[in-house]
Amino acid sequence: MRSFGKHFSSLPPAWHMQVKVDSTALVLQRPPRPCRPQQVYTTQRAIKTLSASDASLDTPPSSRDNAVDAAAGWHCLQSARSWKMLEEDAMFKMQLPEQLTPTWKMLLLSDGSVTRHLQLLTGQHIEVDCLEMVSIGSRTDGLPESSEAIEGPRVQRQVLLCLPQGGSNGASTGRGRALVYATSWWNEGTVNEYLQDRQLPIWASLSAARTELYRDVQALHHGTSPFLEQEFGEQGPFWGRQYIFWHDSKPLTLIYEVFSPRLQRLLGPSLLL
Repeated sequence: MRSFGKHFSSLPPAWHMQVKVDSTALVLQRPPRPCRPQQVYTTQRAIKTLSASDASLDTPPSSRDNAVDAAAGWHCLQSARSWKMLEEDAMFKMQLPEQLTPTWKMLLLSDGSVTRHLQLLTGQHIEVDCLEMVSIGSRTDGLPESSEAIEGPRVQRQVLLCLPQGGSNGASTGRGRALVYATSWWNEGTVNEYLQDRQLPIWASLSAARTELYRDVQALHHGTSPFLEQEFGEQGPFWGRQYIFWHDSKPLTLIYEVFSPRLQRLLGPSLLL
């Protein structure tokens, strides 16, 4: 793989490399941080280990080890290169690596629903594995800098978008391979209005209510994550992006998404060789 080259500037990664987490229970090579207070919105499960050698797209995760408290923090990309952009940059100036292929540009910069894209690509129903939904108060340390656009106190929601365990026949007896990891931040006072069913994808919840949205893609990231290597069953680095959903001229939610390299089996390579 070629380097990105001198034509593309990377931003100081300090803000998106830090996680608000007590790492004593994790092997994530992160500095220890106190856990956030867990309040009323909790729906969480233990984080388990995936078999990285399993190459099947719809093979479910194996039994998991190294259980951790998902409410301890979110999982941003580490050692990441980042590209900040305005909407007009994303559409026209393309301040991105030249090696990024057209199909991955469409995935990363599209204003369409990620869940819908995944369903169209795989031909399967995409399921949500909600890792946590927890009140984190009004502090923003350890969060993306754009989180200040979401009025506090805030709720943090972490999910995995997954294939059904039953594979192509649609039978679902659990969850299959994770294709996308997403963390979103919401105002605590309004989140119940928009996410009445915590197990539905954001797109499904908002489209059911006919909510009109504007997606403001703010940054792309390319980095690593031990946690996501386990969840995806794939080695990094990974592509990620962050954006704000606007509704009625106000920021509704900030979303940080990371995509599994497994999608290259459907979209082709992310980088031109």
